[in-house]
Amino acid sequence: MLGLEDHFQFFEKMGIVRIHEFAEDEAIKLGNATVKAFRMAQPGLASYLVQQGGKRVVLALDEIKDWDPGSELMRPDVLVLETGWFEQDKQGEQIIPTDHWIRKSEASFEETLELVQKINPRLAIATHIEELNGRSYADYLELEKRFKKYRLRFAYDGFRVSL
Repeated sequence: MLGLEDHFQFFEKMGIVRIHEFAEDEAIKLGNATVKAFRMAQPGLASYLVQQGGKRVVLALDEIKDWDPGSELMRPDVLVLETGWFEQDKQGEQIIPTDHWIRKSEASFEETLELVQKINPRLAIATHIEELNGRSYADYLELEKRFKKYRLRFAYDGFRVSL
């Protein structure tokens, strides 16, 4: 879906991937890890709980708008989710017009913070960072300090986490 299915079918023909569709309640094994899918609010999309060696990681990489994670996804070691859009740029100017469609279909940064607070992970990693936000790496480091109580880190290319 979303243009990826054709790519994965091509990769499967090339022998690079193996496609295995699984149901929402089905847990699958990937090496020593177990992966379970959970429906998101947006049709056809899922979040994932990855468990390995007593550690739990929740992946909700995109489309978290109106997502209501169930109890099985609470208090993971790591939560990875989208950053969301910012109301204002660094100078305090409104970024997204009041009547823009994105406000109804995409999560704001404030909604992301609400989800982090609800899910209560040991570490939250915000990813899917948009250039539209107009922030530098240093700006995101400042936001990490500002929102320290959320145990929030902003991802970057090459970001690694040890559990």
